[in-house]
Amino acid sequence: MTNYIRSIVAACLSWAALWVSAVCFAQITVDQIAVGGVSPGCTINYVEGVYGQPTASEHVTSDTGRNYIEYNYENHLLVGFQESDATAVYVTCTSDNLSTPDGVAVGMTADVLNSKYGPADHLYNYNDKSLYEYDDANGNCLSFDVQNFYIVSVNVRAAQ
Repeated sequence: MTNYIRSIVAACLSWAALWVSAVCFAQITVDQIAVGGVSPGCTINYVEGVYGQPTASEHVTSDTGRNYIEYNYENHLLVGFQESDATAVYVTCTSDNLSTPDGVAVGMTADVLNSKYGPADHLYNYNDKSLYEYDDANGNCLSFDVQNFYIVSVNVRAAQ
């Protein structure tokens, strides 16, 4: 009888551990990591096909020595492409007319993040803003800058 009780207790504890780990990590899917239809891996040709030629573009070298081509669409949409294969590795949107696949856009209140994605995987406070980060299983990231309870930018980052 005691072995039976032990096995039931062990099963309950295992279930509880799985449930807690699922609650603690809001892990989203790769399909949710995009803004304005641009996601990690999109090509320059795809972005130009959707948005046309950028207002400005420049070659950028990061602190880590990686080289990027950065497309700027009127300071509302910024897309960074790896120079090596011309695929998107980061996107920042500050316009309220572009959204994530789940319909989240600049100008919405931050409470929409919890209802769409659950608790953030990471939450950082800096200056007068908060950064809510959501990761997928591959290390890609969807994040939101929030100021005065409103989303002020939507960011996409490819796994490094």
